[in-house]
Amino acid sequence: MPWDRPTLKKLHERILRDFSGRLLDGGPVLARSVIAVLARIWAGACHLLHGLLDWIFLQVFADTAEGTYLERWARVWGIYRKGAAASVGTALFQGIDGAVLPAGSILIHQPSGQRYALAVDAELVDGQAGVQVRALEPGSAGDLPAGAPLSLIAPVAGVRADAVVAEGGLTGGVDAEGDEPLRARLLARLRRPPRGGAAHDYVAWALEVPGVTRAWCYPLGMGIGTVSLTFVTDDAPGGPIPTPEMVQRVQEHIDPLKPATAKEFLAFAPEPLPVLLRVSVIPDTSAVRAAVSAEIGDLFAREAAPGITILRSHIDEAISLAAGETDHALHEPEANIVVPDGYFPMLEPIDFETAS
Repeated sequence: MPWDRPTLKKLHERILRDFSGRLLDGGPVLARSVIAVLARIWAGACHLLHGLLDWIFLQVFADTAEGTYLERWARVWGIYRKGAAASVGTALFQGIDGAVLPAGSILIHQPSGQRYALAVDAELVDGQAGVQVRALEPGSAGDLPAGAPLSLIAPVAGVRADAVVAEGGLTGGVDAEGDEPLRARLLARLRRPPRGGAAHDYVAWALEVPGVTRAWCYPLGMGIGTVSLTFVTDDAPGGPIPTPEMVQRVQEHIDPLKPATAKEFLAFAPEPLPVLLRVSVIPDTSAVRAAVSAEIGDLFAREAAPGITILRSHIDEAISLAAGETDHALHEPEANIVVPDGYFPMLEPIDFETAS
């Protein structure tokens, strides 16, 4: 039978009955007696112990375990929590020709406090230099857009202390994997064991790379003996379309894992497919518009993928589920959204029109 944690009230009542039967020959326990106080104290202690048992019960099963216990379950099957990855990119410096920036010099982004280190030595030519930098702390917080200001913590002779992030920004920062993505990978491994290079093996390998949240494999995508794979990074600050840095990481991770029968493997970023929605809602208020945007965003988070069809009826249903909506008209799209292989649907800001 299932584990049923007793409530604090039930525990208190049980303890009172035990005191009554064992010490008072069935008589009532007086409300202000020492026994009544002890009963409440003991009930509270037992309630905490039952809470611990309730938590331990969840750790016994892979689909409910959490934290270190989930990691132990995953390790049994050769699956490990994906660690955080550091942001990388190029910083532009100015100064005197011939001045040298030593590797390891520390930069700081004052608004956020994030710190970065120069990856290599660099000499200024024509008064400037572009140097690769890497965030000292891994995680998505290290990503910065092009033009973001950076400052040298320690002065370098002949080099201006202020620098800027080059075109392309600092990217590739990824937070450590959470419990739910790790659990999903573990359950996928249990339900679909490896088969020596089957399509789902490539998906599992891609999901081992920090930042990758979903992946799709195309056997024979480039002809006989080839495999191609595309993926998205839903949690990345820059959006789900992976950066060249992420594509390279996936390529380098899977290359040594692919079987000998796969002569060529290619990881690639899907092409974005813009999706525009025009909607009229009743009542046309900012709260209803926000609710509709949230519901449609959730629909695309669940269903958006390469090579699928997003049904127009599902969009209608999502709008109808929005809190406060009583009626609506979906003007665009006029038909189902058909997504080709290799493309990923990207929802544009919804165009809300006033209901006529």
